[in-house]
Amino acid sequence: MVYKIVLSTKAEIEIDDAIQYYNQFSKSAAKSFKKQLSDSYRKIRLNPFFEKRYNNVRFLPFPKYPYIVLFRIDEIAKKVFVLSVFCTHQNPEKYP
Repeated sequence: MVYKIVLSTKAEIEIDDAIQYYNQFSKSAAKSFKKQLSDSYRKIRLNPFFEKRYNNVRFLPFPKYPYIVLFRIDEIAKKVFVLSVFCTHQNPEKYP
């Protein structure tokens, strides 16, 4: 069954910030980031049961970028709530 992706406001801001950051250096890097994000969403929609980190929060790392998607699953509603798209190069104290 395909799950619906629901982005938090925080995740939307983090995604926009990442795209702006990569756009500063290269349009192709920003495009590649967007593709990695899209691929991650596709994987999560089809099978969201990735590793649990804590308090039922799961995560999926990007293959080529230092980002992870942190999310929760509502199995009854068939929804995945993306809590954060976190850059792992940030200060570890900021980890969501």
